[in-house]
Amino acid sequence: LARQFHEVDRLSAFFDLIQQDPVISRVKLIAEPWDLGEGGYQVGNFPQLWSEWNGKYRDAVRDFWRAEPGSLGEFASRLTGSSDLYQ
Repeated sequence: LARQFHEVDRLSAFFDLIQQDPVISRVKLIAEPWDLGEGGYQVGNFPQLWSEWNGKYRDAVRDFWRAEPGSLGEFASRLTGSSDLYQ
């Protein structure tokens, strides 16, 4: 609903309408950053008031919990905020 070509348009009318709605604007919104097509993985590209599903966090925790070799660095990165994905 907020996609413009190959990325999320943070200034799209969709986000404006949600922010202006008296009910929806007061709930916690969680974006699923997966979409079909080119450029479909849009994690880190939603407006600031939105939370986002972080699949890389899920995968890193699972690998660390299973004691996969070399998983500590990825786990640490995800646990401390995934700075490669979020600004």
